[in-house]
Amino acid sequence: MIDLQAVWALTWRDLRRASRDRRRAAAEIVRPAMFLLLLGQGLKASGAQAPGIDYQQFMFAGVLALTITFAALVQGVTILWDREFGFLKEVLVAPISRATIVVGKIVAGATVSVAYGALTLVFAPVVSVRLTVGSVVSLLAVFMLLAMAITALGMILAMIMKTLEGFSVVFSFVNLPLTFLSGGMFPMDGVPTWMTRLIHANPVTYGVDLMRHALGQPTSFDAVTDVAVGVAFAGVMITLVMVLFRRE
Repeated sequence: MIDLQAVWALTWRDLRRASRDRRRAAAEIVRPAMFLLLLGQGLKASGAQAPGIDYQQFMFAGVLALTITFAALVQGVTILWDREFGFLKEVLVAPISRATIVVGKIVAGATVSVAYGALTLVFAPVVSVRLTVGSVVSLLAVFMLLAMAITALGMILAMIMKTLEGFSVVFSFVNLPLTFLSGGMFPMDGVPTWMTRLIHANPVTYGVDLMRHALGQPTSFDAVTDVAVGVAFAGVMITLVMVLFRRE
């Protein structure tokens, strides 16, 4: 019961902090709009093709993944801020396990990321993507799975880099490949062999593919493979962040 209360307290703290940051919320809404309306429309006008669907509809899953990965990785900043201002030290001496702290931070980061992903769904009618109650529920489940894995990854980066400056440099270096090599921004057909291998090795690829399953769009893998890779990725990231956090 104490551990559950601690998880809720840590989660509620980060949720309140995120809800007060209105500028970040505005940026999380503007970013997908820019990708869908500017980049998507520009590439569509230039003749970019997608398998069986409109190009903007094709990249909608990729934009959802971009929103989730960006918001989830930013959770690592909360670790740095908490260390900088001494809050992390206070939490570490509390009568709770290190695993409880990790779970609380991951749940908080994943919940915030899912909320931003849900906001991005409002652009679905703009690009003629039809949503149903079933597809929205399935997408939220995929969001949560992907967000938990990426939140743990962001925490790992924060504990390795130690400073905000170092985290800022690594952030883009990690976020951009995860997004653009996920098959979400351009079709995998016709790309060089080496790029195809990178796309297949990228765990976010299977999250994007699972989103396309939920949206009823053409996919590259079966849903069982997508779920298996997503669960394995989340398991590895969460295990690794717990191992690192024990040394904090």
